Amino acid sequence: MNRVRVPDPAAARLQALMPPVSGPPRVPPAPVRQLRPLAWLVAVSTARLTGTGPPAIFTTLGRHPRLFRAWLFYSAHLMPFGTLPRIDSELVILRVAWQCGAAYEWWQHVPLGLRAGLRPEEVAAAVSGPPAADLSEHQRLLVAITDELLSQRALSDKTWHAARQTLTERGVIEMCLLVGHYQGLASAIGGLGIQLEDGA
Repeated sequence: MNRVRVPDPAAARLQALMPPVSGPPRVPPAPVRQLRPLAWLVAVSTARLTGTGPPAIFTTLGRHPRLFRAWLFYSAHLMPFGTLPRIDSELVILRVAWQCGAAYEWWQHVPLGLRAGLRPEEVAAAVSGPPAADLSEHQRLLVAITDELLSQRALSDKTWHAARQTLTERGVIEMCLLVGHYQGLASAIGGLGIQLEDGA
């Protein structure tokens, strides 16, 4: 039996900044009992942790078992098992979600970001234009890197030099891949019409 989480007012307020997309999914989520073992395990385990239904991202992508396995392995190496601090990764993911208009990503990662240690003001700053005063210098750099990669698919010399003063060589590789991965995931979510789960 799933334990229902008590809603976090701060998370709910921040999630509401981007209304969820309505309408039927283009590829409906698979019933959990029809999933292969890996997708079933991930979907059921996550549902127990969140207190909502099995996440539609898993039950939808789980319809393609071979790609799901590869995607999950790669995705997990970026988050939650990347080398970047989790609080940094979540800020970057939230910025990608906001800039891409990916409501599903936004709604999923607002509570994850808060649990990782982001303050509500820092999450709200992820939706502002130029990085807000509520972000540290390091966080403003992460936002600048994210924005340039999304808009230009490249980094200016100024941003690159700032990044290399803060991040290791592996860190900048991971940062670029993290932005690209969640931008691609936003495209998949939008293309497939993945909807928020009941009770999310």
